[in-house]
Amino acid sequence: MVCAAEAASGGTARTMSCTLTELIALTRRARLFVGGDTGPLHLAAALSVPVVAIYGPTDPARNGPYGTRSVVLRSAESVTSHARRAEADEGMSGIRSEAMVAAAREVVASDLRG
Repeated sequence: MVCAAEAASGGTARTMSCTLTELIALTRRARLFVGGDTGPLHLAAALSVPVVAIYGPTDPARNGPYGTRSVVLRSAESVTSHARRAEADEGMSGIRSEAMVAAAREVVASDLRG
């Protein structure tokens, strides 16, 4: 099954499988990590990789990212909740790709300035 990001990328992105050890090695080499409030995002932050963090109902003030340069994108429509839900948070679909690109540029530019 093709994930939504892969389908929307026009062939640029592709799904890959790797072990946790391989994920750590790949993440250490990254100059920027863009992703949702998931384990790989927090791994990147723990490894001091700059991140653009996309949050839904989880409160980023409570759950990070911590320990690295970051920009958090979260829709005002997302209601803070720590409940597990089967459906996606509606507010997250309001976060546009242009906002993600702008946030990535901001993080990379601040990294270059030191």
